Amino acid sequence: MTEILKSWLNMGEQNPPLYFFRDHQKREIDLIIEKDGVLHPIEIKQTATPNPKDVKAFPVLDTIAGIRRGSGAVVCLSDKLLPLNDTDMIVPVWLL
Repeated sequence: MTEILKSWLNMGEQNPPLYFFRDHQKREIDLIIEKDGVLHPIEIKQTATPNPKDVKAFPVLDTIAGIRRGSGAVVCLSDKLLPLNDTDMIVPVWLL
């Protein structure tokens, strides 16, 4: 996560649109990136084989009025960029 923040800061972004989400039911999203009013949820996992349950908290963003959820990702130790489901990707950490 620090590397993502450093990337934004190195591009000159003083206030990067990066967020963390946790609600009272303890549903968490490790990182949310806002771009053009759309929130892109990111999970960070120390595995090479993430599965759809890793993104089970993503739909909670759909329940927040005025929020639009875009595509998401699981950043992990996979060696390839792959689809996880219809809207989310498996992203190798080396691509960051």
